[in-house]
Amino acid sequence: MNPLEAQQNARFAALDPLLPPIAAPPAASEPLVVATGSLRAGGLLTHVVHAPGSWPALWGPLEIRDLTAVPGDSGAAGLAALLGAWRDRLRGTRQEPDSGCTVAWPSRDAEASAVLLAHGFAPMTHLAVRKPGPPAEAGPARVTVRRADDGDVEALTELRLAEWRYTSLVGTARDRPGARALLRAEVVRSLRFSGLVWLAEDDGVPVGMAACALASPAPGDSIHGRLQPGRWGYVDTLSVAPEARGGGVGRALMATAHRELLRPDARGTFLFYHPANPLSPVFWHRQGYRPLWTMWIRRPAWS
Repeated sequence: MNPLEAQQNARFAALDPLLPPIAAPPAASEPLVVATGSLRAGGLLTHVVHAPGSWPALWGPLEIRDLTAVPGDSGAAGLAALLGAWRDRLRGTRQEPDSGCTVAWPSRDAEASAVLLAHGFAPMTHLAVRKPGPPAEAGPARVTVRRADDGDVEALTELRLAEWRYTSLVGTARDRPGARALLRAEVVRSLRFSGLVWLAEDDGVPVGMAACALASPAPGDSIHGRLQPGRWGYVDTLSVAPEARGGGVGRALMATAHRELLRPDARGTFLFYHPANPLSPVFWHRQGYRPLWTMWIRRPAWS
């Protein structure tokens, strides 16, 4: 571990006890180094281009340029220097309108938030966590929640499609051709591999769904370097039919899901939500979740 990483690990540990140590960087990364006077900061740049019909393309720009920033103990000043150097490096690159620059940073670092806002970034997604504890209050008695099966694929797909369409208004989801087919395939995958999918019904009518899984951080996945090692419950999707929102369906689904996910060996549960969504922050905070990481984005990348 180099000095900058050791300094940053110490700073993060003081900032938030749930933050894990820095993870190994992606293999195909380009170094970014800033050295001005006594200030030393480093980072790694990655560049990914997604096909228009791919799963990641549903959730953000086709072209992603990401910075893993390691300002060490220089904090906000080091992050500002890295963002400035990154912008300078992007000058002269091909200008793709469907693109974005992304940075993941601990949510409790308010000084860094001010720097990111000043450099044109906006908070895109929170990775929020919930420590083990009793499930929140259940929903109304008229709503029944049961484990979904293969006969529910179409109902689950329609609920996921409704959630994706709403997210395209208030989050990062993008209107792409073939979205329904991709969402249906994800529903089938969840049923077959995690099995932790629940359907809420009101008098036999589907009104909500929750798709969950059990996960452990491992090199190469989206939670490596984001969560402490161990088993976590993952809330992938919670969707309530538009006409049923505000009636307790989400509470009923999560009461059931948390009983299954918060096993004795679980570190807790986690999920991703969009801070600009007028429904998600209030609901998830009441469920006991709080932001651990914030994923920031500037669109387009060269703006």
